[in-house]
Amino acid sequence: MFFLHIFIFVWLCFATYEAKTIKKAEANLLEPGHQLDNWQGKWFPQAPGEPHISKVLISTTATTPPTTPKPKIKDSWPGKWFPYAPGEPHIPQVLIASATKTTIKPNLKVKDDWTGKWFPFGPNEPHIVPMSNQLPKNEQKIENSAGKWFTHGEKSSNFVCDDGKNNLSVDYDPNEVRENYNYLCISSNRRSFYPNMSREAILTEHFLPSAYMPPAKCLNESIEYSHQPATTGAFRPRPAVYGTYSYLPPQRYMRNLAEGAIVMLYHPCAFRGQVEELQKIVRNCLFRHLITPSIHLSEERPLAVLSWRHSLTMSVVDKKVVSQFIQKYAKLGPLAIDNLSRVVEVRDSYKESLVTEARLITNADDSELCGYLDQSM
Repeated sequence: MFFLHIFIFVWLCFATYEAKTIKKAEANLLEPGHQLDNWQGKWFPQAPGEPHISKVLISTTATTPPTTPKPKIKDSWPGKWFPYAPGEPHIPQVLIASATKTTIKPNLKVKDDWTGKWFPFGPNEPHIVPMSNQLPKNEQKIENSAGKWFTHGEKSSNFVCDDGKNNLSVDYDPNEVRENYNYLCISSNRRSFYPNMSREAILTEHFLPSAYMPPAKCLNESIEYSHQPATTGAFRPRPAVYGTYSYLPPQRYMRNLAEGAIVMLYHPCAFRGQVEELQKIVRNCLFRHLITPSIHLSEERPLAVLSWRHSLTMSVVDKKVVSQFIQKYAKLGPLAIDNLSRVVEVRDSYKESLVTEARLITNADDSELCGYLDQSM
């Protein structure tokens, strides 16, 4: 019994000691400044014991004054970003460049570094066909009525766009015998072109956008037309002298049509009396007219009068119908101006194969159309 009491007493003493050791250890866990972890990296998203609050909110609630923002790290990319570098606003680069200046100029234009010449028009140049007398003196010999032209590597002083005399074979070579078919009747049945009273005249109109401006092309380019007889399209810069020709190619008279002229066509095999009757009407209606044969007319209607966008083809000449056509459609075209006579008299023009030059009816501007003809009808 005595030994039992001693054993219990020793066991109680030992238990009391262990409890104090555990309590002391628990107190050590709560001591401040105790380094729990020696992790040298970074915790994501929060280190142990940190509140789950975003870093931005923590920094704004800090008592220390805010530090200056860190400068942006310059990108080491040696190339160029397309279309925008990171962080740049999605606006045109022209506006970005102007925003860096102290003053912003409205409608800022970017200067083009192209050192050559534009064809047919340079940027922001009006689509107007200048006359030869309006060109600078150093460019009058090298005329291109549609503005500036390219040289294909040639010196501009050696390249002539159109002088009305050289390199004409691209359209029609007056010295080439093989091109006589343009004005000679070679049909085996000439009677098929005789006038037929039962065939009515046909008026054809070709529609174009209101802002359409026909281009002027130099003689280093060929010109083709989508319809015949042609009444719209590209033309040569140098216009034809008004009058009657043994043959005048459409690439030449198209410029005159754009100025408001009337062009009379007849097939080389057309009945001679009807050709003369139509010539008389046109010559007595206006000064700005051109007369030439054309193989593009049909046997059924081998006679025609043309204006810009309009054609009247016929088998038999009707004086009233022809005069009404001229009065309605003459002096109309994208290049027609009221005082064209000022430039017609002084400009250099094409006159190859000209037979008879036109004579004045009222004046060079044709202030009255078919006036004398109306009195005789």
